[in-house]
Amino acid sequence: MSDSNISAFPLYRRRKLVEGIARVLESKNGEDANAFWRSTAKTILVQLSESGIAPGPAEQEVGTLLHAVLGDIATRSAAKLAQCHRLTTKDCRVETPRAPHA
Repeated sequence: MSDSNISAFPLYRRRKLVEGIARVLESKNGEDANAFWRSTAKTILVQLSESGIAPGPAEQEVGTLLHAVLGDIATRSAAKLAQCHRLTTKDCRVETPRAPHA
């Protein structure tokens, strides 16, 4: 049996996936955010494994996805902050995204 290279559409380019995870993470804090990310990452790793993706590339794919999710959160936070400055709203709170612990 020979090794095969299976390529999947990169997770970080699946906008609905990235935005969906980002929105849920934004709604959680601390251990709740960490638990959500660990559960999500584990589920995705299982799906990739079942699709024939080797563990190393699967873990790399999930890591790249996390960076995309954090980037999405940061972009949305920056946009919200810019909007607050334009509106000169006194009560605009924007949280800085933190990477969940793996």
